[in-house]
Formats: sequence, structure tokens, C-alpha cells
Amino acid sequence: MKKLVAFLLISQSLNSQTKQTPVNTELKQPKLVVGIVVDQMRHDYIYRYWNKYGNGGFKKLVSNGYFFRNAHYNYVPTFTGPGHASIYTGTSPATHGIIANDWFVKETGQITYCTDDKTVKPVGSESKAGLMSPKNLLVTTIGDELKLATSQQAKVFAVSLKDRSSILPAGHSANGAFWFDGSTGKFISSTHYMNQLPEWLNTFNNFQLPQQYLAKGWNTLYPLATYTESIADKNNYEKAPNKKDTAIFPYEYSKQLAGKDYDIIRATPFGNTITKDLALACLKAENLGKGKQTDMLCISFSSTDYVGHAYGPRSVEVEDVYLRLDKDLEELITTLDATVGKDNYIVFLTADHGASDVPAHLKDLKIPSGYMNEEELQKTLKFYCQSMFGDSLILSMVNQQVFLNESKIRTLKLNLDIVEHTLANYLLSVKGVAEAYPSDVLKYEDYTDGTFKYLIQKGYNHVRSGNVAFSYNPAWMVYMNKGTTHGASYSYDTHVPVIFYGMGVAKGSSVRKVNVVDIAPTISMLLHMSFPNGTTGKPLEELFSK
Repeated sequence: MKKLVAFLLISQSLNSQTKQTPVNTELKQPKLVVGIVVDQMRHDYIYRYWNKYGNGGFKKLVSNGYFFRNAHYNYVPTFTGPGHASIYTGTSPATHGIIANDWFVKETGQITYCTDDKTVKPVGSESKAGLMSPKNLLVTTIGDELKLATSQQAKVFAVSLKDRSSILPAGHSANGAFWFDGSTGKFISSTHYMNQLPEWLNTFNNFQLPQQYLAKGWNTLYPLATYTESIADKNNYEKAPNKKDTAIFPYEYSKQLAGKDYDIIRATPFGNTITKDLALACLKAENLGKGKQTDMLCISFSSTDYVGHAYGPRSVEVEDVYLRLDKDLEELITTLDATVGKDNYIVFLTADHGASDVPAHLKDLKIPSGYMNEEELQKTLKFYCQSMFGDSLILSMVNQQVFLNESKIRTLKLNLDIVEHTLANYLLSVKGVAEAYPSDVLKYEDYTDGTFKYLIQKGYNHVRSGNVAFSYNPAWMVYMNKGTTHGASYSYDTHVPVIFYGMGVAKGSSVRKVNVVDIAPTISMLLHMSFPNGTTGKPLEELFSK
């Protein structure tokens, strides 16, 4: 035994004196993450237009990536601001604070916009469109954590037509967020990110692409008769944003161009195309994916939302905008393969919300649906409070939430809980209202995932939200009788595609129910970094099965 111990000691001594070859333990991770959000993309659009998509866009992402077919938002209301914030922070409005696109601020008694910031200055413009920043976002984003993990060496950029769809994904410490100023036809930013636009963006703006695209007008990509996935082009359920008498193809924009109204490009497929153009210009000029660290590019295609609102989800216009977006995605993927390398990047694609069918259309098909007049509803609630409590009590009603005058309630020596519960119960007697909850049950009860109560609770921020939250029946909405909107707790608004594609992503699909807030922790795990600091979602285990 003693001889064996001596032998082992001698061997250990000899090994310690032998020169060791360093083991390469470098973690392999993508050079670039590309986040793509398609505004108002319902899940069923993947399959409805499948036979008309090319092989290099949506089909390539689905066929060669991993498709979560049963992905949902886990809160209500489902709007653009909360959607983009939730995707990139990995949590819901209850935590990240972006409870809507606009909301009532109790301290000031005023409505605020989700990215308003009067303390910054516009960059690239002199208009109010540049007075924007992510200051209302209470948590970090994927991009913020990437900057922290790399000691600010990673580059993070975001582009979109909409300010909120660029700013909220970019987060607080991004290198740049760029959005469209319709008054000038140029992409701009704010001093939150930079003091002047990069030279490549000035060059891009000088090409005047909005004018060039709009001058061509908008006709269908293919013969109109082939758009069999949609209802007839001429119908009673649409209203063209360019004030055309009848919402039918073709569309022309000479009046808007003459009046320098470039905002009209938002409601055309060319708004997506110019966003793609900007993304590619940023990719190349900033050398994204070329450095030692992982970079990130956030792209949000907004025209799908503007077109969807105006024409509805069964329209030829919506079909055409997706067929054209498919080609934009193909160009984007082809360029990423050529410049970054197909094994060097990861793409995720999702949507910020879905959309309802047009209620007028559903009514004609004898499907339950309806319209709410919120101004009349607010008058009714004020009258009810006046009769019950001696005062109208209501300061504001927005985003299906009622804000009460708590100071007046104290002055009248009323019990706040009783007022809230009484009002919630009365709301249930209003035609079209499905559910109503006072604030205390949203603050202190614990509801099961997937129930309407749970969805309302996850969208309810204790500081920013109102005294009573309510929801309408399926396919009921506050909107005009042409076109559609979103914001509901039902599957047509919550069910969206979630697709991962690229480096290390195995081909496959799953019908397991997952949440959109799972995207951020999944990307963070793939990048071996901390989750955004408010994350409540969970990494999608299917991407780590190997």
C-alpha cells in the first residue's frame, strides 16, 4: 500500500511539472440576435396564406426553425406598447409598467403616452415626434442585459415606424432607436440615445424612399381574382385611410404626396418595406454581428397593424400586405446569411397582439358581436354614481378601467372598497360587459393561469392602473363600424406566432401552451447572461433539449 501511495505522489509531482495545453472553454453563442415583431399578426395568418408564401420567408422560418404554435399573451389589454415591452422584458404590464399605449396618471389627472418624455429633445427633426424615451418602462430589456453583460461592448439597435415599437424593444441603454416622423418622411431619434443621427441614417433619409414608394401607388401583388383567402375586395366592412370613397384596389397617394403627408405610408405594405430597408442599412453600417460580442437588432413591422385596423383581418389588403412582407423577410434572411453567416445568428419572430374580426361582418354572418360606446358608458356610470353616492366620482375611463376620485371619496367619508365593488357589480348589468373586478381582488387574490381573472390581473399594475377593471364580451369592441381593433383577453387577440430560427435551433414545433413572456428568458439563456430584471417568464425548454 505504501508503494502505491508513493507512486501516486511521484506521478502527481511529475504531472504538475509538465507543461499543460490550455483547454478552449469559450462558450459558443450567436454573433447577432434579430428580434422581429409583426404588429397585429394573428397566429392563423401563418397557415391562411401558406400556399402563397415563397420558400424564403415565413415558410423558411417555420420549416427550418422551431415553431411554438400555441403561444399566447398572459395579460389584458393587448396593445402595441405592452406587447413590445412584454416581449423584450420577459414580464407582463403588472411588473414592467407599460399598462397600455396611453393611460391616466392619477398624480396629474392627465393622459400620458407610453414613451412620452418632455425632458429629451428630438434628433433629426424639430417635431414633437422626437420627444420620446423609455423612461416609463420600469425594468430592463434583453438589450439592456446584453449591454451590461458585455461591459457596453455589444451593439443594440431598434427600428420601426412606430416610436413605441422601437423604443420599448431597444430599452434604456441601447446604441440607438429609430422611428418614423410622418411630417418629414424621415427616421428620427431622441437625445436619450444620441445627440445627432449617424451619418449613414442621414444618407438613408436623403434617399426619400417614402416618396418613391408612394409615387408607385398600391395594387395587388398578384391578380385580384387569386386572393381567395379573403372576402370580396368591395364590401361594407372597410375604410381606406387615404379617405378614398370606396376601399378597393388600386390605391394612389398623389394628394398625400402633394401635401407632404408621408404618414400615409404606414397604411401601405411599403411601410414594412422601408422598415426592412432601414434594418439592412443599420445592419451593414454598424457592422452588426461582426465584433467579438453578440449584437442585437430589433425590427418591428408596423404596417400590418395600420392595414389591419383599416380593412379587417379578412380583407384582400391584409392578405396582400402579408404576401409582400414575406418577400421582405426573405430579403432580410438572405442578407443575414450573406453578411453575418447562416450559422452565426438567431432570429425570433412574434407579434405584439392579434385582432378581432370586424363585428359588422360577424353580425351579417349571425355570429354574436357588438360595439360599445365608451363615452355613453362613462356618462351612464357617472349618473349611477351620482344617484348612489351623491357625486359622479369618476375621473377617467380608459383601457377598460375606471379611475375614481379617491380624494372626493374620502371627503364624502365613503368606503372606497364598497364604492369599487358596487360599481363593478353595476357594470355587469351593462350589455356587452363580460366581467368587472374591483382593485382589491386584483391586488390580493391569486388566480389560475389562463382564466380571464388571471389575464386582467397580469395586466394590472398596482400603482398605475385604475379602481375597477372590466372586459367586454367576445367580438365586442369600442370602434367604428368599419375596420377592427384589439385589446381583448380572447384568443383572437392573445394567440400569436412564436418562431425561433438560426444557430443551434433544431427544426420542430410544439402545441404546448407557452407565453410570449417566455421569449426574453429563452434568449437570455441562449446568450448565457442574466434575465431582464423583471422577468417572470420561463425559458422554453424545447430549445435546450439537446
